[in-house]
Amino acid sequence: MNKELYLLRHGATPLNGLYVGSTDISLAEVGKEQVQRTSRILSSMHIEQIFCSPMKRCRETMELLSLDTSMEIIDNLREIDFGRWEGHSFAEITTTDQELIENWRISSETFCFPDGECVKNFNKRVELFSRRVVASIDDRILIIAHGGTIRHLLCTFLGLSPEKKMIFDIQPGCFSTVALYGDLGVLTGLNIKG
Repeated sequence: MNKELYLLRHGATPLNGLYVGSTDISLAEVGKEQVQRTSRILSSMHIEQIFCSPMKRCRETMELLSLDTSMEIIDNLREIDFGRWEGHSFAEITTTDQELIENWRISSETFCFPDGECVKNFNKRVELFSRRVVASIDDRILIIAHGGTIRHLLCTFLGLSPEKKMIFDIQPGCFSTVALYGDLGVLTGLNIKG
């Protein structure tokens, strides 16, 4: 029997467009509106289980959905910690850390963010969570997480190399759907919004 996965990125925050991983911030008003619109669709999906990142922006997203179902906060769903790049734009980082950006481009899967998390460790914890989804007895699962986390989960469930994750443009307040057959799936929707 297959599972239906709904991978929802939290709504927009005041820091959209900047590197935000470990910074624990709330949703912006526009982010709350995005989630409320999307909740109209998700409320009809008969969700059986919700897994949510512990970050405030994800927990607020979950509360705004008002879905009456079992939910669990999962630490492994956190976004990567960008270290000293937290709260900065790509343009700002290129002026201070050009050599590091080049290292990231060349060896993205072994890169460690300065004073932050290593991509390899992030990938490992997200893959650990994916095994939990595969083993779940529930068939309709909502995952509330972050752009990077969702990209990695999509690669895992679609059998793609983690290096391919940037082919997915994961928008705030939108969800993507995967029909999961065992441990591999088919992408059935991308950036669905209300």
